[in-house]
Amino acid sequence: MENSLDFGGFAERVSQRVAELDSRLVVGIDPDPDFLNPLAPGIRAAFGDEPEAILERFCRTVLEAVKDQAVCVKPQAAFFESWGLPGMSALADCISEARRAGVPVILDAKRGDVGNTAKAYARAYLDPCSPFFSDALTVNPYLGEDALRPFVEAASRNGCGVFVLVRTSNPASGTVQSLPLKTGGTVAESVASMVRRLSEGLTGPSGYSPVGAVVGLTHPEDVLKLRILMPRSLLLLPGFGAQGGRAEDASCAFHLGGKGALVSASRSITSSFLRAGDGELLSHEQVAEDIRTRAIHAREEINRAALRSST
Repeated sequence: MENSLDFGGFAERVSQRVAELDSRLVVGIDPDPDFLNPLAPGIRAAFGDEPEAILERFCRTVLEAVKDQAVCVKPQAAFFESWGLPGMSALADCISEARRAGVPVILDAKRGDVGNTAKAYARAYLDPCSPFFSDALTVNPYLGEDALRPFVEAASRNGCGVFVLVRTSNPASGTVQSLPLKTGGTVAESVASMVRRLSEGLTGPSGYSPVGAVVGLTHPEDVLKLRILMPRSLLLLPGFGAQGGRAEDASCAFHLGGKGALVSASRSITSSFLRAGDGELLSHEQVAEDIRTRAIHAREEINRAALRSST
């Protein structure tokens, strides 16, 4: 990694956006085909009835509504993949539009593999020549440290970031991640130590490395201990909103001044418009305003929690 162009590029861009927007919010873009059903009256009223147009218009609507409220957007790759070729085209368009708007993209793809396969994944999502080139990528650590290094190397070389899954927000995650080890600690804590090792020597001017970590807000009892184990990593905190995570549970993830962590919300911001009118069909303009209003409220709630931080 001695030939890296910019160790801290992603962390520096994020830190600058946090300061400029006074925000720690990440908005997920999840074009679930079950949700964006062209036959659903609420979807037809807001986005029309052509599947490919619905997909692209939904993504652009979310991006336009939140671009001055969210530090990053986080497209979920699985939902785009489930649309087939139109979905992959829409993902490339979403990433391109976000870059044009100056909004960093965290692609939530949870990739992980070894050797040339890991390098191929890294080339697909962390290489400027790819149509899916993103500012950061979520990666799976459970094949071991050698499987993560190609992602870290590509991220460092291209000024990107990676977010390693350490403690995920799903209810059953503890069946693996909370298992105690004979050497002490849990599986999640062991992965956090791996993240810390991978971060060594990569810290940029912001004080953070390009190797971040995913830590779910739905397990607040683990947030502080994992933050302590990864002092130089940006933490991406999913589970806020629809999954039941609370902003106050994020407080201990932030360093002084509300730095070092980002809170992710998706459905509670981007799909609540279907319920917002209490049966009334909302126009495209009303949907955009609903998304923006919810993003503003989420940003404010997260900021209150972040600025109470004393870690």
